Amino acid sequence: MIRKVVRSGWSVVFSMVFMVLFNHPASSQDFSVCQRNLKDLLTTFNRSFEENDPALLKSPEYQRQIRELQAEFLKYHKLSYMPIDSVQRLNNEAIILALSGSYHKSLHIMEALDLSGKDAQAKYNRGLFNLLNRKYDAARTDFIDTPGNSFGVLNSLVSYGKQKKFADGLSFAQGNQQKNSAGKYNFNIGLMQKLSGFYPEAVDEFTSAIRQKDELMAYRLQRGDLYMRTGNQKKAVKDFEKVARKHPKAQIRYANALLSINQFSNALSIFQKYLESEDKTFRGDAYLGIAHSYYGLNQVREAQKYYRMASTLKRETPSLLSGIGNTHLSNHEYQLAYNSFDRAIKKDTSYLPAFLGRAVSQYGMKKFDLCLEDFKKAESLMDPDNKFYADLFVTRGFARYYLKNSKGAQEDFAAAIRLDGTRYEALAGMSSIMIDQKRFSEAGQFLAKALNYEQKYDRMWSNYGNLLLHFDMFKKGYNVFKKAISLNRENIKAQNGWGVVLLENDQLDKSMALFDSLVKENPDLSYLHNNHGIVQAYLGNRHEQRRQIEDANNRYDGAFKDFQTAMQVAPSRKFYNVNQGNVYRYWQKYEDASLSYQSYQDKSALNNTAVMYAGQQRMKDAQYYLGVAIQIDSLHRVFQYNLAILLKGKQQEMMKLVASAGDDGPYSDIAIKYSRDGFVTLYLYDYEYDTLAFQGRHYMPLPVAAYKEDYFIPEYDFKLIPYSKKKAGPKKKEPSYKSQKVKMPGRKGRSGTKCPVLS
Repeated sequence: MIRKVVRSGWSVVFSMVFMVLFNHPASSQDFSVCQRNLKDLLTTFNRSFEENDPALLKSPEYQRQIRELQAEFLKYHKLSYMPIDSVQRLNNEAIILALSGSYHKSLHIMEALDLSGKDAQAKYNRGLFNLLNRKYDAARTDFIDTPGNSFGVLNSLVSYGKQKKFADGLSFAQGNQQKNSAGKYNFNIGLMQKLSGFYPEAVDEFTSAIRQKDELMAYRLQRGDLYMRTGNQKKAVKDFEKVARKHPKAQIRYANALLSINQFSNALSIFQKYLESEDKTFRGDAYLGIAHSYYGLNQVREAQKYYRMASTLKRETPSLLSGIGNTHLSNHEYQLAYNSFDRAIKKDTSYLPAFLGRAVSQYGMKKFDLCLEDFKKAESLMDPDNKFYADLFVTRGFARYYLKNSKGAQEDFAAAIRLDGTRYEALAGMSSIMIDQKRFSEAGQFLAKALNYEQKYDRMWSNYGNLLLHFDMFKKGYNVFKKAISLNRENIKAQNGWGVVLLENDQLDKSMALFDSLVKENPDLSYLHNNHGIVQAYLGNRHEQRRQIEDANNRYDGAFKDFQTAMQVAPSRKFYNVNQGNVYRYWQKYEDASLSYQSYQDKSALNNTAVMYAGQQRMKDAQYYLGVAIQIDSLHRVFQYNLAILLKGKQQEMMKLVASAGDDGPYSDIAIKYSRDGFVTLYLYDYEYDTLAFQGRHYMPLPVAAYKEDYFIPEYDFKLIPYSKKKAGPKKKEPSYKSQKVKMPGRKGRSGTKCPVLS
């Protein structure tokens, strides 16, 4: 009986406790739990917009927080909801839906409500839902209708930006300020200015945003991206480095910025470090960056390997395609390179590095017009202060040169030499222009420098040898032409020069055999016929000295026919008449000789005319013509020599003296050794300069990845609206209980248990 009474008492106690817990209205503390959970969620929700990373909303932690908020709100709703709280209930449910990613459903709920005259917070929240659903005009209307809200100005600015109404947005910002936005207000203004092309103003706004909250990654990334675009790569490196340790996205940007300032090894290290991390988001970008780094380090095979790896992880971006094209250029695979650059351009017609690559591809395929068209499109990239552009200036220079734009070519070659003094292609290109301009001394200087850095190109040696012929430096030319032929026996121009220096080296028979062969194989080259005739004339002189008159006459006949053939093949080359005049003089046909000399009245013709008159003992006429020749070229030692002999009347003695001593002057002793009268008779050799062509080193500027991650940052400050407070009902009468005393056996005879009175 006692046991039964006791058990009955505790049952009453627990019944009363449960009645209190489940029937008492929810306290304000219950709603504050929902608010606290919402605050935690909004931190991550807004961060996903600050970092442009929707994946944050799919993280397990965020999803757990969503479920907790849903559970807390359901508990609060069950305890506190009344029919008059329908607007609050739907507002709160819409917020939870929006945070769960159901933006459309959340707005649909709010649009069904009549919020006129209702809580301004619900209307402001509806504005945020409109912003999430890209209904920007409606969002602004809601923000304007709720002037007391926290971030209406900021979010209105964002709505203008997302509509690309930058002018309207900037105008709106001038009349409306948003305080305490942690830099977001300035950031969004800066982004509008950047997208409007006002770069200095944009940098100022981003800087202001950074000062307010440097922890927000987007601020430095945007400023760094803008620095990259405006050529301030070193400043960009500092911005990216500041946030690279915390954010993989910034780490990739930092490494790419290092590539742009040619710190290839450092960039490679950072890309590799990223691949060792747990983040997988930018693996394709990292492989692409490693490929660029290896290319910058001139390790083309490794670069190709990583370009292939990047291709498996990321779509074909202009940067990737241009990188692949660059490696094809390095291997002189011009068609493959062209295809790659062309695809890049089709994907993005504003990507200028691809135009540079395609220009070089066109150059390699000898499509010089198209090459220059592409160079024109990418002209803004041609940096005259960046040494990595030297090869591009050389390429464009030769394309211009081949199309007869000597002025433009000279400017490009000069730029390349300024960037890299060892750039032999540019030095050789300048020599070709100097030759065309008949500035032979300067041409020789440029070519001599070029040959210091490149000694395996036969055409450069051939041209240098021809310049030596121009200055009658036959002994020096001997080794130069010998070198040219050792590099390429098929070089006709070098063989021609070799024949001339053999003659001047008194190897007449070898020279004759060589020219016999050259003329037979190349009958359409006038300079071979001319020089063949000169050798025959010297052989005739030699036969005449040996009293072999018939052989001498045969050689003179042969020489005359050679000069005639040369003039028929190239009638514009009037100087062949000078050589023909010499044969007439040997035949003592002085009238014909004089007419021939007059057909090309240069200083050589004047000298030979003087020599002819001296042979006729017309000394005054001889002195006159030599005097005119010396007036034209006072330093010409042949003229001075002939005049000295003429004045002394000792040409025969001088002939023997100089021939026996061996003259090392600018003219060879061959002209005196086989002279018939002791005077030096000038023959005009003919030669042609080779058109130089270079495959190119094709070391291209790196197509560093350009990021266009332009996004506006709103502030989603949703607020839950509490339900109405329930009014307290009539007090329930509390039942009274009498004390139940149980008499127990004992000393005093009184004992028992008194049940507590529950209030």
